[in-house]
Amino acid sequence: MHIARAIRNGVRGFIQSYAPESVKRRAWNREYADGRWVGLERMVGDCLYRHVENHARGGDILDLGCGPGATALELDEAAYRGYTGVDISDVAIAKAQARTAGTSRATKNRYVQGDILLYQPDRRYDVIVFGDSIIYLAHHQIHGALSRYAQHLNEHGVFVVRLFGYEKIADLIRRNFEVVEQHRYHDAQVSVLVFRPRTSR
Repeated sequence: MHIARAIRNGVRGFIQSYAPESVKRRAWNREYADGRWVGLERMVGDCLYRHVENHARGGDILDLGCGPGATALELDEAAYRGYTGVDISDVAIAKAQARTAGTSRATKNRYVQGDILLYQPDRRYDVIVFGDSIIYLAHHQIHGALSRYAQHLNEHGVFVVRLFGYEKIADLIRRNFEVVEQHRYHDAQVSVLVFRPRTSR
C-alpha cells in the first residue's frame, strides 16, 4: 500500500513539474473539483500576509498559484491597489472569481488561468507572491522563472515566497538574489523569504 501511494505521488509530482500545460491543468482541475484543496479556501492570519501587506505599500500584487482566492480575500484591503491571481486550474480560478463577486474587492481583484511557468504579466508589480507554488516548478526552472518575473517588478518591488521545508529552494534564492527579510514560523518549519534581484534595474 505504501509503495502504491509512493508511486502515485511520484507520478503526480512528475506531472505537476514536467507535463505539458494542458495535462497539468487537467490534473489540477480534477484535484480542485474533488475537494483535495478545500483547505486553501480559508487561510486567515497566514504568516505570508503581513509580509505582502508591508511591501505592497498600496500598490499592485501578482499572486502566482493563487488557488481558490484566499489571499485575495484575506489580505488587508487597504494594503493594495490591484491584485492579479494566476492559477493553472480553471476550477480554482472559477472559485476565486465566484468568492470575489459581490464583494468590495470585485473591481480591484482579477484572476487569470495560466501556467506560472509560462504566464506573461502585462504590467509591473510591487509584490510578486509564490505562496508555496514555487515548489511545483522543477528545481532547474526556478532561477529562470524568478529572473523572468523580476522584469515585472517595480523599482522597489520584491518577491515574497513561503516554503514548508524545501531548503534547497531557499538556498538557491539566497545565492542568486538579495534577501531583504527571512522569517521562520510554526516551530521553524515554515519560512517566508522576501527578496529582490541583486542587479539594479
